[in-house]
Parts: sequence; C-alpha cells; structure tokens
Amino acid sequence: MAQDITIPDLGDFHDVEVIDVLVKPGDKIEVDTPLVTLETEKATMDVPSTAAGVVKSVALKQGDRVSKGDLVLTLETDDAAGQAPAATPAPEAAPAAAPAAAGAATEVVVPDIGDFQDVEVIDVLVKPGDTIEVDTPLITLETEKATMDVPSTAAGVVQSVALQKGDRVSKGSPILTVAATGGASAAAPAQPAAPAAALAPS
Repeated sequence: MAQDITIPDLGDFHDVEVIDVLVKPGDKIEVDTPLVTLETEKATMDVPSTAAGVVKSVALKQGDRVSKGDLVLTLETDDAAGQAPAATPAPEAAPAAAPAAAGAATEVVVPDIGDFQDVEVIDVLVKPGDTIEVDTPLITLETEKATMDVPSTAAGVVQSVALQKGDRVSKGSPILTVAATGGASAAAPAQPAAPAAALAPS
C-alpha cells in the first residue's frame, strides 16, 4: 500500500532548503535510508525514511524549501510492517513479552544431580526477560567433585528467577518460571537430568 513520507520535526527550523535529493522513483529503500539533505543556518541534515518499500514518486527537488509536515515522497510499502514510524522500531522489541505472558507458565526445577544434595549455586546465568531455549544453561552448581551447568527443560521468556548466587539447592528445588512463547513448552525433565548427572562424577 502507498504511504506518504513527510518532513519530521526540525526543531526551531522551517522553510529549510533542500540541497540534495538522494532517492528517485523505483528505488527500494529501508527504514532510516536518507531521502533528502536539508541545509539550515547551522548545519546540513539528512531526512531518513520512516518506512521500507519502493519509491513511487518524489515530491521535492533540489532548491525547494520545506517545513515540518511537507511531503517528501510516496512509498509503496511491502506490507503493513513497513509503516512503522521512525520512533517505533526500537519499542517493537518490547511487545515480545506480551505473547510470552499469554503462554503457559512452566516452573523449571533442579534435576537429579546424582548423590549430591545441598549444592551451592555459584552463578546465575539468566535474568527475568531473557528468552531461553531448551538446554540453555540456567545456573552453575559446584559440588565437591566438579562444577556443572543446569540446563533449561523449557523454552520461552524468563518470568522470575527463584535463586541467587550463594543459595544451596537439591533435586526438585525451583530455579525459575518461564512463559512459553509459542504455546509449546518443550518440557522433558528426564532428558536434561541425564547430562547433568553424567557431569557430576567428572
């Protein structure tokens, strides 16, 4: 669909001269691609695109004078995602937590670590908000014989972490709560327990 790209807020400047037009009809551009160069009394500045797509028409030429809101060009966007204003691309990452909240919460616990119990946590490797996969290391434990990482038995976004460095844990102690991102929480506690137990004797 077509989308107009306009001059953004230039601060106190208006009626600013266009000294260069950097794109032409048919060009494929991305978000933040420079479109025109303006010259104020203090500096020159490029005006970036706020959408991605193919340039349909350019409304400005060298020597024109523009102010906030003036049309720069019309763009044929690839899809609705290309319409995000310049200010929105960064915050787009934030909603990633929203689908997570909708997923089922899974508690990940310390697996069978052999004959060891009351084992010290020497490092916590994740924090709330982290996206993890099955087998992502969550904490590092130190036994009398070795150190071992405890892997996750579920994939998703970490909601809360129950442990901190210096805590002591045994089999079944809660590590964290994870919200499944895709609704499918790969949770097979028996499988990650095996590698953990295998590490213990070494």
